[in-house]
Amino acid sequence: MALPGGRHPGAGTANRIVPLGPDYLELIAVVDDGEAALNPLSRRVSEALRRGAGIATWAVRAGDLDAVKARLDASGVVSTGPRPGSRRRPDGVLLEWRTLHVGDGLEPVIPFFIEWTLPAGEHPGAVVVGHPAGTVRLKNLRLSSPDPAALEQRLGSLLGGLPPLTFERGGREEVSAVVMDVNGHERMLTRA
Repeated sequence: MALPGGRHPGAGTANRIVPLGPDYLELIAVVDDGEAALNPLSRRVSEALRRGAGIATWAVRAGDLDAVKARLDASGVVSTGPRPGSRRRPDGVLLEWRTLHVGDGLEPVIPFFIEWTLPAGEHPGAVVVGHPAGTVRLKNLRLSSPDPAALEQRLGSLLGGLPPLTFERGGREEVSAVVMDVNGHERMLTRA
């Protein structure tokens, strides 16, 4: 069930949220091309649309974004940010966060980091909803690459460990599927 999200001021995008407990899916669209061209995440969404991808990007939640940036800098990894972001929910609550992008932020399989600055219980995934399908939880992401082993090693180094991911061989590097557990059954969202 997708709930109304809101417009991202200055980013040229707007969203809807699918709460999944501690996680969520963000359905995002470009609503202002000029604004979107100036924001790394928005450019990533525009680029995904251009190449026909159904899944534009993914994020890793960080408790201390400045520490993540320092770790990346010490490893010689170029990053963009932290950049502040916000949007107002339909009920008027202001959600605020900061993001950090690796490089220019346009590599489809490389996540961006997000640090939320909001009260407990206000995180987009924390909204309690009754999904028509029943209990729905994020299980993992499937990432494809011409060299899955190299991608796995690269992400492990970049993230300092790996969240639940599956690596598979594919013609290009991309998020090939979002895998969910729906009432004990595996279901996948893909671009097809």
